[in-house]
Amino acid sequence: MPVLPPLLDRWTRPDTWPLIGALVSASLLLGAFGFEVIGRYAPCPLCIEQRWAHAYLLFAGLVLFIGLNVLRPMNALAARAATLVIAALAGFSAWRAGYHAGGEYGFWRLDCLAADTSSVSVEDLLSSLSTATNVVLCDEPAWTLLGVSMAGYNALISGLLMLVSILIVFREPYRSE
Repeated sequence: MPVLPPLLDRWTRPDTWPLIGALVSASLLLGAFGFEVIGRYAPCPLCIEQRWAHAYLLFAGLVLFIGLNVLRPMNALAARAATLVIAALAGFSAWRAGYHAGGEYGFWRLDCLAADTSSVSVEDLLSSLSTATNVVLCDEPAWTLLGVSMAGYNALISGLLMLVSILIVFREPYRSE
């Protein structure tokens, strides 16, 4: 079995992997907010759902990492279970992003639900008609690089995080220190 370099060995252990999952989600969230604030790309409702998936992964990763490192002596089973939670949340994120990307590429029809309008008055509706509004459609990518949309990159990165997390769950040798 090949021996990993010490730094790579440390960061691919089940007891530290929840922190890596949290950092990956944090960077994807920062990228999404950067595109929105700096690039002026308004998110659609499905983009917002993807952000929530990463917020859950970020929160869970931090809580699991802190829990694993505060509750010493931890056992290998708890660390593997925490890494499996990261894999499941990354898989959920990849699924949501893949659904969005598939709709953008025309593989299926998207139902992009708008906000609740039950409390909007007729006066508010009429006054909003005189204001220019940018409508963000879920089935049209706002930005692409090499033919891949932001949702596509999110699906790829989240899917990769899920696969690596699964590999780390079954990583050998692993000893709890």
